Amino acid sequence: MKPDRMAALNVSPAQVRSALARNNYLSAVGSTKGSLLQVNLTANTDLHTAEDFKKLVIRQEKGTLIRLGDVADVVLGAEDYNAEVRFSGQKAVFMGIWVLPNANSVDVIKRVRAEMEQIKKELPTGMTGEIAYDATQYINDAIHEVVKTLIDTLLIVMLVIFLFLGSVRSVIVPVVAIPISLIGTLFLMQVFGFTLNLLTLLAIVLSVGLVVDDAIVVVENVERHMREGMSRMNAALVGARELIGPIIAMTITLAAVYTPIALQGGLTGALFREFALTLAGAVAISGVVALVLSPVMSAHLLRPEYSEKGFSGLVSRAFDRFRDWYGRHLDRTLAARPAVYTVWIGLSLLAALMFWLLPTFATKELAPVEDQGVIFGIMTAPANATIDDTIRYADAANNVFQSIPDTRFTFQITFPDQGFGGMVLKPWGTRKTPTKQYLPLVLQKLGAIPGIQMFATMPSALPGSDNFPVSFVICSTADQERILEFARQLYAKAMQAGVFRFADIDTKIDQPQAEIVFDHEKVGSLGLDMQQVGA
Repeated sequence: MKPDRMAALNVSPAQVRSALARNNYLSAVGSTKGSLLQVNLTANTDLHTAEDFKKLVIRQEKGTLIRLGDVADVVLGAEDYNAEVRFSGQKAVFMGIWVLPNANSVDVIKRVRAEMEQIKKELPTGMTGEIAYDATQYINDAIHEVVKTLIDTLLIVMLVIFLFLGSVRSVIVPVVAIPISLIGTLFLMQVFGFTLNLLTLLAIVLSVGLVVDDAIVVVENVERHMREGMSRMNAALVGARELIGPIIAMTITLAAVYTPIALQGGLTGALFREFALTLAGAVAISGVVALVLSPVMSAHLLRPEYSEKGFSGLVSRAFDRFRDWYGRHLDRTLAARPAVYTVWIGLSLLAALMFWLLPTFATKELAPVEDQGVIFGIMTAPANATIDDTIRYADAANNVFQSIPDTRFTFQITFPDQGFGGMVLKPWGTRKTPTKQYLPLVLQKLGAIPGIQMFATMPSALPGSDNFPVSFVICSTADQERILEFARQLYAKAMQAGVFRFADIDTKIDQPQAEIVFDHEKVGSLGLDMQQVGA
């Protein structure tokens, strides 16, 4: 608004506000009701464009209409100018997308990218749009690596089985057990409502080496009976009956080891429940496959006249020699039981001591920090800082981010007394330096910027985790000022300790303010009231 024009035309801010409220009104007119026809009615009682607002009548003075455009500059602008967004140093508009708890992040961002391509086509010339930070990129790359590891694991397992069994026919039985067990595992995942994520894929990778154990034992036992002269069918029946107890015991034992992980509470249980149940389910299904399918396949595929030769014979003879050597030493060991008990007690005490001393030489954490190719920066400015002053500091921080050689682009969101930004590095395949090595350099350069506090951190590998390594929540029945006083004391102690690079209190009651005291008599003498002055 233009104060000089308003004074000349005798227009107050309260009149402008009242005119806007009265003339920019969304109405529901209703409909006409006749004997033969009913028509729904609409009315253009609201304003849409800057030109419509310019023509808005504030009041009438001696036959002359005073419009909003006469006392104010009417342009299309932002609702709030106390924030600024920049992308790689250029002004931008930011839109954050948060996924609902029951939604799939990978699917959501896939659809967002598709919509983004359509939006880019409709942008004016000289304007472009980019996705500054995509958390699912790390998830997709991790899933790709896990799938690649799964394929490598399958190939290695098949090769090892072939080398030690020495027969393609013998290899087919445990190899077929792998996909059948994994298909059954996927069915259980569907029943439990699990998705293909990092933890379930990791469980599948680990289960590949477990699901073949029972099948290999069955093949070896059936083949042994066939060499002793039994027919294929009898060898399969006898071999399977002999292994019912051991295989059930092995399956229950392995499942019992993994299942309790799913029963843990808190964040650990929520994270590893799908991993534990998927792995336990794969082991259970592999036991069923080993007792039902493997004997039948062995009866049809194995040959009783097969003789060990070549590499298989070499491996078999080496294991025979090792078995004989181990048997001789085992007999000697069992003959000296007091010494065995002494060594067993000593190793147990050593293991307990190592577990007790573990925190002194190893850090404890729920999950390691992964290289997601991004560093976030959190900035705190003085409470009485202006947006222009804080932008100057944010630009200095942005220059620090852009000075890193592998920086792909940067982004920053600045408010009067705080800001948030970050740098996204080039993809893993195009850079040699991990993000973790850049973090100390970034912290050092940000710490050299005077007038602000800024903390750089890498995002947590776990969803919902705080980026700060240490966080305190102060709870008390005292009033807020007393709690804040204690928080400031804790803050001072933390900074004096010399082990914290950055500390912050999220409760802010330090914003300076000034009180306006009105002279009511003078206000009244000017023909005004408090409502008009307050407007």
